[in-house]
Amino acid sequence: MREGPISLMQLGQSDWLSWIFFIMFIMMMQFYASRLQAQIWISEISRALSKLEEYSNDSARKFVEEASKYGRSQDEIRTMFEKVRGFFLIEPVTLDPYGAIKRMEHLLNVMRSHLNATMMEIAPKADGWKRSNLRDQMAGALTLDMIYRIIRHYFILGRKTQNLIYIAQIQMLLPEIMRIAKAYWKAGDAFRLGIPIGDGIGPLVALRLIGNAEPSEIAENILGAEVEIEGRKVMVVKAKGPGSEVGRPGLAIERLVEGREGKVSLIVTIDAASKLEGEPTAEIAEGIGAAIGDPGPEKYKIEEVATKYGIPLHAIVIKEDHLDAITSMGEEIARSADEVIKRVKAIIGSKTMPGDFVIVAGIGNTMGVGNKMGGA
Repeated sequence: MREGPISLMQLGQSDWLSWIFFIMFIMMMQFYASRLQAQIWISEISRALSKLEEYSNDSARKFVEEASKYGRSQDEIRTMFEKVRGFFLIEPVTLDPYGAIKRMEHLLNVMRSHLNATMMEIAPKADGWKRSNLRDQMAGALTLDMIYRIIRHYFILGRKTQNLIYIAQIQMLLPEIMRIAKAYWKAGDAFRLGIPIGDGIGPLVALRLIGNAEPSEIAENILGAEVEIEGRKVMVVKAKGPGSEVGRPGLAIERLVEGREGKVSLIVTIDAASKLEGEPTAEIAEGIGAAIGDPGPEKYKIEEVATKYGIPLHAIVIKEDHLDAITSMGEEIARSADEVIKRVKAIIGSKTMPGDFVIVAGIGNTMGVGNKMGGA
């Protein structure tokens, strides 16, 4: 009978020791597991940084090689490129929003002038459309350089301060960051060759609508041609090609409407739009408003003049991934132009009367897309 309690006490002591060792083991595992996980993340980010640096250097090298064909040596261009690394635009103050759009418009105009002057210096023997292609090729290389610098900054900061939050945030965003970086890297070849990109679907639709009509310049790098669709007079607007231009479509539409004293029955804008994951590429959607992805001034002009005269705004968008939008236009996106044209004609036919005046604007980068069928 006396051995029973002693055996129970020994068994109890053994259980307590097991629990203590188990808890200590869990605590040690938690401590070292977080460090082990951090080392895995650091290793992944380090490999990604090497890839980002490779993308950045390769894009810069290709730009220098291409630009050197137009009047400057590679060493001269490399020096000029280094001067524009880190180029930025400071957005206007919006604490007092009055006049913010006009200030933004002014800054964008100054930036465009600066970049165009820079390209004149870098490639003095290039023609206008080639300089615009080189300008946007350079912009892609600068964007990749900025992505690399930002990721490197937070990576070094996380290691220096031993702050796992920085490391974890980068690691969670890494797949999307690498996808965007790869898109800009691949885009360099499209701009170098001057072939249409996914964002050019709007101008492509406009070109198909213009056909053989003779376009004229109505705003900075924006052309317009009047055609007849369903018995209506339609002014089709697009950026001036075949160089990499988006022009100022808002200013063009404002001038057209004001020139007719508001006697415009309908404005239709056509542009590429970001698709959601799971949505098919080149899916077409219709809506209300101005379909234009600018920082603000051009869209504001369209909305303002349409509101002033009570003109309906209809929009057609072609859904694309970011990679599709800035790289060479895929076959499915190009094929969507036929359906978009059908929808444009259906909207014009149902929303206006014969003899009305309509504006149709193909918004987007017109690189590789001419100004009329069978012409430049």
